[in-house]
Amino acid sequence: MAEILNNSRNGQLHEVRVNQRKMIDKILTQYSSDFVGCRELIQNADDSHATSFHLQIKCNAPSSSLSKETDFHAQTITELRMINNGKIFSETDWKRVATIAEGNTDPQSVGQFGVGFFSVFAYTDEPMITSGKEYTKFVWKGDQLLYQHDKLSTQEKTNETSIILIMRDKPTLCIESNLNNSEETKKVMSTINLTELKAYFAKVLLFTRHIVNLVITINSLTVFHISKKKYDNPSIQNTFTFEPQSSINHMLHINSFLITEQIITIDNTASIVLGHITVEASVNVDQQFHHHIKRTMKRFPSTVKIQLLFVPINTIVKQQQLQSSLVDKNLNSQILERILPLKFLDNEIIPSGFIFIGLGTHQSIGIGMHVYSHFIPTVERQELNLQDPYIAKWNKELLATVGQIARCFYDQTINHSAHNRSDIYYNVLIKSYSFQPTTPNEKVGTIVRRGFFASRENILVPVKQTSSTKHLSLLPSTQAFLTDSKYIHEFLSLPLVPLELATNHFFTILKEYQLINIVNKSIIETQLVSTILLFNELIALLQWLCTFKEYEKLEEKYSSTLTCPCTQVSIPYKDLITIEVKYHQICTSDFIQSRWYQSFPSYNTSNGYIDFLSFAPSYFQTLETFCDIAKIIINNEINQFLTTNTGK
Repeated sequence: MAEILNNSRNGQLHEVRVNQRKMIDKILTQYSSDFVGCRELIQNADDSHATSFHLQIKCNAPSSSLSKETDFHAQTITELRMINNGKIFSETDWKRVATIAEGNTDPQSVGQFGVGFFSVFAYTDEPMITSGKEYTKFVWKGDQLLYQHDKLSTQEKTNETSIILIMRDKPTLCIESNLNNSEETKKVMSTINLTELKAYFAKVLLFTRHIVNLVITINSLTVFHISKKKYDNPSIQNTFTFEPQSSINHMLHINSFLITEQIITIDNTASIVLGHITVEASVNVDQQFHHHIKRTMKRFPSTVKIQLLFVPINTIVKQQQLQSSLVDKNLNSQILERILPLKFLDNEIIPSGFIFIGLGTHQSIGIGMHVYSHFIPTVERQELNLQDPYIAKWNKELLATVGQIARCFYDQTINHSAHNRSDIYYNVLIKSYSFQPTTPNEKVGTIVRRGFFASRENILVPVKQTSSTKHLSLLPSTQAFLTDSKYIHEFLSLPLVPLELATNHFFTILKEYQLINIVNKSIIETQLVSTILLFNELIALLQWLCTFKEYEKLEEKYSSTLTCPCTQVSIPYKDLITIEVKYHQICTSDFIQSRWYQSFPSYNTSNGYIDFLSFAPSYFQTLETFCDIAKIIINNEINQFLTTNTGK
């Protein structure tokens, strides 16, 4: 065996032949989006510092007979032309575009593998590029791909770059007035859905570094124009403080934290405002790690940016109002709503942020923010690579850092919220952090949560300090309490998270991390022995006791007959402070409640207070009397039921 491996052997060397057509076809099968060609070419344009990208759709119908967008429905598409105003191709660019797997070497660019341009072969067999004074045209000779490169004529020279695709399959154009409920579109190349294409372009624009205008025309008729404008908001930025910090495994050092806003507008009509967080971090990886990454892609950048898009409170409120209105939303409003990292369904706000690697992926992030950074994807750029041990380590560090950034923003936002805010305000604020399960990879959400809770600083949550307090205040979560009983909120004087907020999944996660207290019988016992209750608080306590149900079968069986579901209802006062499930519920019938409440002597109250410890024994004796009466009534009801239904 050693002799066979001897390098000094004189066998003839042969070049490994690649069936380029089959290789490109196999690459195309990895792409799951039918707009992948647009995605890749928009990304290339953005990397070339273009500020605008123009998609020209040419149909075979004469323009004179078609004057509006809907006239082009079901027309055959003969050509796509994609034009950007970025940098003109250099000699290096021309060589790179003609070499498979020779991507952009700029570490700040999004392209990683050098195969994105070849997605155009999903549309055409002979793509053509014109840029400045030159052009390149690709042609097939058998299973080998060749290209022709030459100068353009004087009349054809331009300051723009165009990719021209003569359509191979001649798809038809589909135009609809509404978006489908699903964001995913099926890869059916016989049809191009213009409505879904518009929505796709809107999503593409979210994190472009340079492109601020996307335009679609059909036979020179402009049918879609979306733009974005970034601007500073000193009133927001000036309220935030930031201390540089390291990522969990010290691969990144976060140096800056900038908050701006961007407004996205469609056709100069519908618009929406999004908040934009930009964090810059220096990279700290060893040579071994750097060498491994460079083998498969390109060198690492010295700094990376992590960007998060969130929905400001005012925008959320506006969207909720639109949801509750009876007015049908037009297509542009539907498109803008879809790009939000929150979904509004049946008056619920659901976090639905996604990871962007240049453009959008299929990977959700679990919080109400879209996230962009230097993640390393799988080849088709739709999912994160968490298989390769080195790449997975980098991606996980970025994800955890996203969690750290989200935590920083949460702390700053809630800490600087105005005092005496309503529970509605805090419910909207906290919804973005309710940590939904992530798909397709559920590990992503777990890693983000780990970063969010990595800080040892207290997490502030809104609470009511006492049952009679009207306004909310902020308190560290470790000093706050949760309960799902509305009655406990009415009599227990502890800092409780309002019931409307407690259902937020954010508090479920706090429970998992043991960062918040849960009200139990022991806590109630401790509070009651030292509490003087108001009359309404006492009633709430008794109503809470009524929620202990043990006689459910009888209740279900005789629900239409009995005025009270229980047969044993008295609870001796001496056992009140050590309530256990073995005790039956206090009777909740109107018969008992109305008479019992009326039996409270007025001389036992002072300024509306009841000395619960002193007077409760007599009250419970009264209750026991009424319960005995209730039992008699119940037995009579049961006997009447049996007589009526069994004849006995």
